Amino acid sequence: MVMDHDLAALQEARDLLQRARVAADALARCTPEQAWQLAEAVAAALLPKAEFYAEWAVRETRIGKVADKVMKNRMACQATLDGWRGVPLGGVRRNDALRLVEIGRPAGVIVGLSNSTSPVATILFKALMALMTRNAIVFSPHPVALHCCADAVREIEAAARRAGAPEHAVQMLSRPTVEATGALMRDARCDLIVATGGTPMVRAAYASGNPTIGVGAGNVPVYVDRSADIAALAPVLISDKNFDHGSPCSAPSVVLVDRPVAAALRDAVAACGAHVCSDDEAARVQAHAWPSGRFNAKVVGRPAAEIAAGAGVRVGPEIAALVLPLMQPESGHPLLREKLSPLLTAVVVDGFDEAVDVARMMLAHGGGGHTAAIHTGDAEQAVAWGAALDYYRVIVNGSTVFGSTGGETGLAHTFTIGTGFAGRSSVDSNVGPDLLVNWKRVAFPLPGGWLATRGAGTGSPAAVATTNRAVAGTPAAEVTRELLRVLAEELERAH
Repeated sequence: MVMDHDLAALQEARDLLQRARVAADALARCTPEQAWQLAEAVAAALLPKAEFYAEWAVRETRIGKVADKVMKNRMACQATLDGWRGVPLGGVRRNDALRLVEIGRPAGVIVGLSNSTSPVATILFKALMALMTRNAIVFSPHPVALHCCADAVREIEAAARRAGAPEHAVQMLSRPTVEATGALMRDARCDLIVATGGTPMVRAAYASGNPTIGVGAGNVPVYVDRSADIAALAPVLISDKNFDHGSPCSAPSVVLVDRPVAAALRDAVAACGAHVCSDDEAARVQAHAWPSGRFNAKVVGRPAAEIAAGAGVRVGPEIAALVLPLMQPESGHPLLREKLSPLLTAVVVDGFDEAVDVARMMLAHGGGGHTAAIHTGDAEQAVAWGAALDYYRVIVNGSTVFGSTGGETGLAHTFTIGTGFAGRSSVDSNVGPDLLVNWKRVAFPLPGGWLATRGAGTGSPAAVATTNRAVAGTPAAEVTRELLRVLAEELERAH
């Protein structure tokens, strides 16, 4: 009998969600402490396999560098826990200033989409977020990373089960076709979609009818002002462009350099291992990377020397990045688009205003709400750069790859960057586990209501505190017991 693979994939999607629903109901009955222990057990089990999965991902996808993917996998295991340790992700909390008791409710069943550039790290990150918030998750990986992702999900699920998680808390679609992934996202048993991947799939997630946390593409402009420290920024710029062979969406895309320091920056990036192309070489690379004006996916995450060879440009194997000068930037030019590779467009500008104009041209091709950067000695100018452009992360005098994801800034650690209104996303922040929990609020009488708290400065989120004081004259221990009893009854009826 000949199997209809499309029908089989659709049936698998339904079966995965049915099993995930049972697992989600069981997870919802865990305490936040038990959920955290599950996440810790999974992170501890997968951390030693960071190199194993990095090698597998590069071998299977031909995207990026093993050493950099090892770093990503380790960050997913370690920083995800370190960054959210001690943050309330469920249970019961109190805001005495507003006389509120808040009860955390997990989403339930999450559908997680994973990308091709950080496949295992993204799955690790989302699985840990789901477990620590008492949610079940079903993954639909990018097809080019199917096998390494499938093995990682099996390992995650086995580690979670050993730690006491219910069966099927972490699952994966084995045939991630467009139709099957769409079926996962549209099904009524899906409570939330966390979408990381290409724009068409993220748009499909938003069109599914189910709640979605989706992210948009990057296209990062980096403005180098005449007051910038060229010697300090050049190694950062090229290191970012070379990290995982330029495949992160937060890697620099176009450097906009103020004319008085253009020559100095050119020399400095060359000294850091970049090859600054001649006009003829830049045209060859452009024709190779954008044949007939369409992006060539075969350059994604490939070494600079390999891309150069494909374009007929001779460089040494040690070259970290290819810098492509663009003399006349104009809307629609391929070199102003996202690259996901060690290709860096360079545009010489006459000051801040012209840099803003070119960055706005870039926004016409994507990247809205994602990340921009500025290197300057003027703090006010850094803020002006952020105010002028619809990017929601502006990295000042630092790495866009590590700064945008919280490695070197006060932004939250993440592998999923929300792009807000500008990027047609539901969230503008770095996505973390706090977004996978909703809070019910039990409101006790408050004289004057919420407005009365504004004058006293007590109505802000900073006023939230967990204490042992009584609510409405009832001993705190009795309130907590009663809340937990009601919550347990509700969970029994929830599904």
